[in-house]
Amino acid sequence: MTLEQLQTLNSIVLHGSLKSAAEALHKTQPALSMAIKKLEAEYGFEILDRTGYRLGLTAPGKAFYQKAQELLLNAEQLHSLGQHLASGNEALVRLAYDAVCPHNLIFNVLKKCQYEYPQTELHVFGESRFGALELLQKAEIDLAISPWWPTFHGVGDFQALKIGTFEILLVAAPQLFNGQAVTNIDQLKSEVNLVSEESELRFDSENLMLIKGACKWKTRDMQTLKQMLLSGLGWGYIPRHLAEQELKEGRLVPLTPQGLDFSIQGELCLVRREESTLGPVASMIWQSFVPPL
Repeated sequence: MTLEQLQTLNSIVLHGSLKSAAEALHKTQPALSMAIKKLEAEYGFEILDRTGYRLGLTAPGKAFYQKAQELLLNAEQLHSLGQHLASGNEALVRLAYDAVCPHNLIFNVLKKCQYEYPQTELHVFGESRFGALELLQKAEIDLAISPWWPTFHGVGDFQALKIGTFEILLVAAPQLFNGQAVTNIDQLKSEVNLVSEESELRFDSENLMLIKGACKWKTRDMQTLKQMLLSGLGWGYIPRHLAEQELKEGRLVPLTPQGLDFSIQGELCLVRREESTLGPVASMIWQSFVPPL
């Protein structure tokens, strides 16, 4: 069995005659007929039903043809991938983003990437608490979207492109403090502090955004943290965009105790390693975030 024989069979089935199939493939009718007869001889059953006005498929021929279509599709995809790679495009691009990044900031760019480079596989990782930057430092991803401060350059040779801002709010479910306003830190110490687990980066610390003396529970997943907050298990910081609806509905309330940063804002950057060379696909993603002149 050859790919050419399967392509011949597909054309005959689609056009219903040797003549039309031969014209479509720019071959002679005898050549097509011989290709199908060889295929039938190889497997010992008739694939084409030649008794009608139009050529059709026999019962076993239908099952054979169905599988043949899968092979032809795979062959077409493989050919397209080969051309894609021959052009220097990456087979895989890896991107990680921090939970403080609003989804609409990045998914439009990813949609553009999908449209322009359909053959490139994209691995997207949602991280929290500098996890995206940690993966970049370990060279496990190509691009990271992370909260950014200039001192982060000391972590590695990074190039950072500002793409937006973020805000983290101190919140809790209203039932946690029985509907009372939280005005001082001592009130927080009586309840559990829900936090995202710290990364391995040296500037990250479990003391970050932590009140000493408060019991703390950890999770790596920001959605789990959100559900724990909604359940009244404790209080903690959460990106505004993840809690916008719950704040409007009153299922979460902002806490504003004196002597504590209850709203933290900063820059959000797309980050790459200086020593790495981005391929065409990763470069397109990078350039899509560059603001117009």
